Amino acid sequence: MSGLDLLSTYASDSEEDEINDNSKSEENSKRLPLPRSITSWKGVPHHEEVDDNPLQHEGRVRSFKHERGNWATLIYIDYEPSEDMLSWMFSVLGEVPVKCNIFSEQFHISLSRTLILKFHWIESFVEETKKLCEQTDQFNLELLNVRAYTNEEKTRTFLGIECIDCKGVLGHFVKNVNKLLAEYDLPAFYEDSSYHVSFLWCLGNELSVLDDQARFLTIKLNQFLIEHAEARYINVNKIYLKIGNKLYVFKLR
Repeated sequence: MSGLDLLSTYASDSEEDEINDNSKSEENSKRLPLPRSITSWKGVPHHEEVDDNPLQHEGRVRSFKHERGNWATLIYIDYEPSEDMLSWMFSVLGEVPVKCNIFSEQFHISLSRTLILKFHWIESFVEETKKLCEQTDQFNLELLNVRAYTNEEKTRTFLGIECIDCKGVLGHFVKNVNKLLAEYDLPAFYEDSSYHVSFLWCLGNELSVLDDQARFLTIKLNQFLIEHAEARYINVNKIYLKIGNKLYVFKLR
């Protein structure tokens, strides 16, 4: 067979193979149609943006943007006022010249700023906080006077009852917490920290207005505490750590 004949034979064989392959592909596509369940699939967002609408939170504005992987964290002391103390707090609503709201949240004494904790830090942070609590003695806080406060953004103003620990246990504990926060490159508690129980709040910066009322309200508070001596002290035997929607409670020594 000549070279031209071989070339002709090779070309015809290749064409036949190509035709056969195409016919097989067509048969396969007819034999295995794409399921409707798959063709109807639609993409969905992997992570939806959280819409923080102030109208849904009595006008309050989030201090920092909600981001996936960031967990709002707070270390605090829980405070449960007696019915008499709660009645006194409500009575203050009629004493202030601006529209205020009683705290609908849990009454507490903050021992840290509101922190942003990364997910992979949580386990070790919880363990280290627990160790600090196990090394700290129980103590008492004494309620002293009424003071006005604002948040860092000046978007809300508060009235709080200031309290102190005469033995210095609380100050030592917060100092150790600040050392722990430094290891995570997180901000320490305020240098001029004033431990207090916030009980009233209003929108905006009304510090000058509420500060003028604080002296009068302190006199009123002290009169109340003379009549209700049992309400003057808070026994602290637990520390609370809230991370996102998780709550950890640690007993003191």
